[in-house]
Amino acid sequence: MAPDYILCHSSIKPRLLAAIDREIRRQFGDDPLENPDYGRIISKKHFDRLSALLPPDAPARRETLQIAPTVLPDAGWDDPVMEAEIFGPILPVLTFDSFDEVYGRLADRPKPLALYLFTEDRRRAEDVMARCRFGGGCVNDVVIHLATSEMPFGGVGESGMGGYHGRAGFEAFSHTKSIVDKKTWMDLPMRYQPYRRDLFGPILRLFLK
Repeated sequence: MAPDYILCHSSIKPRLLAAIDREIRRQFGDDPLENPDYGRIISKKHFDRLSALLPPDAPARRETLQIAPTVLPDAGWDDPVMEAEIFGPILPVLTFDSFDEVYGRLADRPKPLALYLFTEDRRRAEDVMARCRFGGGCVNDVVIHLATSEMPFGGVGESGMGGYHGRAGFEAFSHTKSIVDKKTWMDLPMRYQPYRRDLFGPILRLFLK
């Protein structure tokens, strides 16, 4: 699980990029590929898939299946990196100038499995959560909603249907068997011909209430 891209207001982009760079260096050092605890890509197939999305100067080693955390600060909506889920240490950063633009952009794209919003504006948070369609998410955090078994986890539309974890998972993977147990002494003549319009209408309305 990892955020697939960042969509930030254009006014904070320089500060955001500087903060991301500081955090990468804090966690992994100046050269993440020399960090013995830094992870690897699962296979050469996926390494090559990710390498095709990288700029030419991005630090990567095919022999060890490692790609350094790579931020794409000038990514665009139509770039190849935005066409599918990344599943790798590559982070496109896109910008917006108004939330009306955000709502329009997200409405035109496949519904994501998760959405993470960072804001101190409670009304803005409620508006985004109400107007955007996504599987689940967090306000002022990422991924953590996946960690609790008390909350259903799953997608909507293109990202999946239903949810699991805890009781939601039990219900999602259980089948409710519906049975009608009717007594033999009772039947409804209105089900059979000849139909009587004078009885059919009033009785049907009674049952449909």
